[in-house]
Amino acid sequence: MNKDFRRHRESRKKLKAAIRRGTLGLMDIGTSKIVCLILKFAAVNHKSSKAQHLQETERIAYRVVGVATRQSRGIRAGEVVIADEVEKAIRSVVQQAQKMASTTIDDVLICFSGGSPLSKSLFEELRLESPIVQTRDIGRLLSKYDFESVSSKREILHAMPVNFTLDDKTGFTDPCGLAGQTLGIDVNLITIDQNVLDNISQCFNRCQLGLAGAVFAPYASARSSLVEDELKLGSACIDMGSGSTGVSIFLNHQMVYGSTVKFGGEHITSDIMQAFQISFEEAERIKTLYGGVVITNLDDSDLIELSLGDKSGEIQHYERPFVSRSELISVIRPRLEEILEEVRIQLAEGGFEHLPAKRIVFTGGTSQLPGLYELAVDYFGSRVRIGRPMRVQGLPQALHAAQFSAIIGLAIEASYPQDEAWDFDMPFKAGPTERFKTAINWFKENW
Repeated sequence: MNKDFRRHRESRKKLKAAIRRGTLGLMDIGTSKIVCLILKFAAVNHKSSKAQHLQETERIAYRVVGVATRQSRGIRAGEVVIADEVEKAIRSVVQQAQKMASTTIDDVLICFSGGSPLSKSLFEELRLESPIVQTRDIGRLLSKYDFESVSSKREILHAMPVNFTLDDKTGFTDPCGLAGQTLGIDVNLITIDQNVLDNISQCFNRCQLGLAGAVFAPYASARSSLVEDELKLGSACIDMGSGSTGVSIFLNHQMVYGSTVKFGGEHITSDIMQAFQISFEEAERIKTLYGGVVITNLDDSDLIELSLGDKSGEIQHYERPFVSRSELISVIRPRLEEILEEVRIQLAEGGFEHLPAKRIVFTGGTSQLPGLYELAVDYFGSRVRIGRPMRVQGLPQALHAAQFSAIIGLAIEASYPQDEAWDFDMPFKAGPTERFKTAINWFKENW
């Protein structure tokens, strides 16, 4: 079994154990903020049949009992660059959430968008030994994939079975129990640069927290922002974060493509800072309060006063005490156009044009800029909307904004996880010692 698969399987065990105990921590490791939620799960009946089926896990009721956010430190484009700063941020945000929840957590499920993710579609077929498809057939077929050569010098983040074929028919989401002779599986493989996940994991280990799994942030954002028809008929979710912009394409409730664009809201703020020779904090402030995309006749005379003090209390001395809103928009729009052009390239690479619905949903903090909808319609046509995450029980109203789409989607994923390749028992050649270890592990997992 692939070493990445072994690690993900161990993480899956931790996730199931945490849900069984009733408490789980969630964390969104972002460039601008780190968010922590603590979920309380309802009691789960684990005495049901142990037979494996696709999506056998029922949706588990939960509510949010602890929430905390903190400005991100030591993170750049979703990757750890200063481990000590990241550890301090993790400890701080976890302590705040635990204090609110009046409980402690041992394991966390995380989402992030770093590591230069790449999406690749794989397909294999298998002649069935019996006339009816069983779960072990899926495991046997998955064992035929050469995941190690495909993910050479990279790490596997997701290996999702997204489509099944049975003989000459396709479009199955769960073939178990169906009759056929030849079974095929399309797997969407998401890989990231080596050591990115290890660096994050080490930060959590030093905070005495176990990693119960890692999720591609744009995938999590889509799970909270796309509605039923969009998930089924084919849509793209564009998660406009601070350090990057995530792209995920869904069809039949499965993510068939995922990628990121290395531009986000932070780059817009940087452009404003350089254009007007002001501090980064002041650039972020005027972008948030006065930013936009479309210039009107009134914007030339609409002057924005620059604040003379920063967070440290130090007085700033700017060459200009005012900038017009039209000047601000003229700085913001080119960068947004560049981001949308990069998104268009990613959508074309992911086969977006072949989807039935071709709906595009924008989410994330940068998607809230006034005028983005009109600009996106010019680029992609009328099938565009600005999305907001669905409501989650116990979460404060302020955290239902678009910039929290990923962490809300992570809660949905925790309660109803997507099947991955490592969830199935895959046969592999082993000597007597390995067979003995496998038997011991089986008894540990099932008794």
